[in-house]
Amino acid sequence: MRATSEVLDDNKVRIAVEIDEQEVEAALASTAKALARDVRIPGFRPGRAPRPVVEARIGGSKALREEALRELLPDYYARALSATEVEPISSPELKVTNGDEEGPVEFDAIVEVRPVIQVAGYDKLRVTIPSPMVTDDEVDEIVDRQRDPDAVLEAVSRPIATGDFVTMDVVGRILVDEAEEEVVNLDDYVYVVGQGSMLDEVDDQLPGMRPGETLEVSGIAPGGSSMSFTLVLKEVREKRLPELTDEWVAENTESETVQDLRDSYMAQIRSEKVRQARRYMRDATMAELATQIADADVPDALVESESAERFREFQRTLEQSKMSYDEFFSFTHQDPEEFANVLREEAQRGAKVDLALRAVAAQEQLDPSDEELDAELARLAKSFRRTPEKLRDELERSGRFGALRAERAKSLAADFVMERATYVDPAGAEIDAELLAGDDDETGTGEVALLDSFEGTDALDQSTDEMSDTTEDA
Repeated sequence: MRATSEVLDDNKVRIAVEIDEQEVEAALASTAKALARDVRIPGFRPGRAPRPVVEARIGGSKALREEALRELLPDYYARALSATEVEPISSPELKVTNGDEEGPVEFDAIVEVRPVIQVAGYDKLRVTIPSPMVTDDEVDEIVDRQRDPDAVLEAVSRPIATGDFVTMDVVGRILVDEAEEEVVNLDDYVYVVGQGSMLDEVDDQLPGMRPGETLEVSGIAPGGSSMSFTLVLKEVREKRLPELTDEWVAENTESETVQDLRDSYMAQIRSEKVRQARRYMRDATMAELATQIADADVPDALVESESAERFREFQRTLEQSKMSYDEFFSFTHQDPEEFANVLREEAQRGAKVDLALRAVAAQEQLDPSDEELDAELARLAKSFRRTPEKLRDELERSGRFGALRAERAKSLAADFVMERATYVDPAGAEIDAELLAGDDDETGTGEVALLDSFEGTDALDQSTDEMSDTTEDA
């Protein structure tokens, strides 16, 4: 087999394929054997009828050749994709140009591919991520929570403040058929101002009041009913935490001093915040990079392909959860049409990231080496319990080896962009790059989609299976 590619207009490529006569003859013999098993021919046991008899039964040698080509072209199209490393984003238009009746076969496959796009500014992106910095207030909050079990309540004579414990007599009424009905009558009820278990108006109006006063409020209760309350304020107590001393720390924690305790919490919070910031880094950077691509530059076929992949992932998730579509939408209160629109919006962003990373890889000449590809093959092969040689063969047969090379190049491009990006916190302050340094153990850009495409031989051959209808007209 020989395959060449030619770039056409409108982001299309023509792949010209030549199949030797010997290979065609082998395909004819294989097809005749298969038909002999499947077609009942009087006087012959299944699979024993000679080829001339099979040909006569199905309409002659031309009919046999047409049947053989339907089986042959998808396989050779996949091989041609591997040979030319063309990555189509649509099903091919196949046309036999020679050999439809005898001799070697030649056919063209016209496919749509990604546009070649130039991007600028990818080496100086400004990306907002959660701040990895720790504030004293955050440490204070954790230390206070640890002191809370030893807190005491002390009566105060000052005005009520949020967080105070207010003892009150409560009468609550609900409006039923335009008449009020008493539903609550509590004496010495203790309420923590700001906890939100009563009407919002209660938490809004209690601060500033004093014991001995009465508060009348009305509004909509959490359940949606119209309610009114009469609150007779009797006592105000303030929570007092134990004094934070070295003695208290040594007795109640694993630290010896206040400073040791604060330093320990500071380190724990910083570690978690750095991990959180790093989790956001890649997605946030890719989202910023996607803004470099205009909507008009994204082919519809690529968006459709991305949408289909996201929907397949959604289906797999439902199957693993043993949940039906109706159950999912009932449980999540989502509208199926709105859900589909969200998937498409995500697909649009994913397509932009894909195009941008490919552009960066091309402009910076970030081609993976043979050693890098071998290492990636070995890693993927281990995930799918194959040998690297077996996985390479499957990828080449299905025309997906070029996708592996492209995904590795995209990963290199993502690293290139991230190394040069400036990261800032939500307030716009620049984050020290050293705080974010570390081994990136997150799945690489595009790798999830690539792994999904490699899940077993059936998935590997999906691109050829989808062509069966197309080749019937070839």
